[in-house]
Amino acid sequence: MNMKQLKTIKRLTAFGLLVLMTACSTENTVIGNVGVSDVKSSGCKASASRLDSRPEYYNNFVGQKSVLHLTLGADNIVNARFADFMDNCSIELFHVDASSSEGKIVLVLYPDKDMATNCICRYDVDFKMQNIVPGSYQLEVYHTAADKQVSKGNRVYSGTVSLENGKEVVLTMSW
Repeated sequence: MNMKQLKTIKRLTAFGLLVLMTACSTENTVIGNVGVSDVKSSGCKASASRLDSRPEYYNNFVGQKSVLHLTLGADNIVNARFADFMDNCSIELFHVDASSSEGKIVLVLYPDKDMATNCICRYDVDFKMQNIVPGSYQLEVYHTAADKQVSKGNRVYSGTVSLENGKEVVLTMSW
């Protein structure tokens, strides 16, 4: 073998390793790149005011827990719904952001704009998350103001969730 053939073999080997390493990192990126789409807000379903409602009605209203429904489809898309969560009245639109890394998913639910009102409403927000494969995840859920600043104070759920194709998971939030 001459020197030219040796250089060619070394270059091909290096190129092969580069392709192999890139393929592995691309797979991790696809799995870790969680996307959110089709976010739909229900509008105010029911409301209560500390000033205008009977105290027992108001206390019962704010004492009810909201839930997060998650169902993983065979296409690695999670159909999700925040059901009966509370926020200020007069909010027309909510957003959901999602991020993922190393087996952890973080969801942030936030209004389009902050509204200062003396009443609270119950809302539903439906959305889809893409690129979720079956398995167990550490899930953190935050309900923030429009600035999307997360903190322990606005974390409404933290725990492990197991997602399987076709199986619905229902999680109780602690608003």
